[in-house]
Amino acid sequence: MRKLLLTSIIYGALSGAAFSEAQPFRLDMCSDTNTSGWSFYCRPPVEPEEEPVAETPPPPAPAPAPEPAPREMTYTEQMMAYRALIDETKHRAILEPTRENVLAYMEINKQIGDRAGAFTDQWQRILFETPSLNANVDSPLASAGIGVYQDQMRVAREETFKNVVNEAGLMFIFNGDERCGICRVQGQILTDMESRYGVTILAVSKDGYGNSSYPDAYVDEGRLADLGLDEYPAPTLVLADPQTHEIAVIGSGLITADEILERVFVITQIPVGERY
Repeated sequence: MRKLLLTSIIYGALSGAAFSEAQPFRLDMCSDTNTSGWSFYCRPPVEPEEEPVAETPPPPAPAPAPEPAPREMTYTEQMMAYRALIDETKHRAILEPTRENVLAYMEINKQIGDRAGAFTDQWQRILFETPSLNANVDSPLASAGIGVYQDQMRVAREETFKNVVNEAGLMFIFNGDERCGICRVQGQILTDMESRYGVTILAVSKDGYGNSSYPDAYVDEGRLADLGLDEYPAPTLVLADPQTHEIAVIGSGLITADEILERVFVITQIPVGERY
């Protein structure tokens, strides 16, 4: 009985399949939408796993910049800082004269004295062994040497004065005694120098009036303006070279004999910039 029933079922299934469109057997039937009867063993497709994207590691943090080495102060900066310390110590002691503050200022004053003494000692030792820096070589500082030096310089100035006045000429520009009292005194000084050094000085009257020491003086008729000397006050002394027509003003106002010697020597014998 069971055998007959199973045979009928198989036969009916085969008979129904004969009237339907034939379907070829495939191994990929799990991909069809009509997979009833077969889908009990089909499994959903497994999605391919995405490969993990390799993460780029962050760049390493920059190393901290090394701290700059402390800059050494220049000597000028050190001196300015030291002076500021001195001022602060002094002002604190004045405004708050406690024992501690005044003592601190006294101590810093001693430091200043010690430093000054060390500097002075080194300065003197260098002068001892460096003649080119020692002013005593050219101008003696000792009283005995000063007298000798001054005598030598006086002789040099007098010889220079005689040579310059005889070769070039010294012009005395004045106004009359009545209008210029110091012109009268200047005339007396110059006539005395003429007698002492054997020179002749040319006297020129600006205003046409006379000088008691130079009664035969020339009266200016425009020559002073030609030389650029008409604006100078009276009295004025001028070195004038008739050969080169060069002039050099010695000075205006009352000038003593020693000053005249000194100025003529400086103007004619010492180059500019080398006197001191």
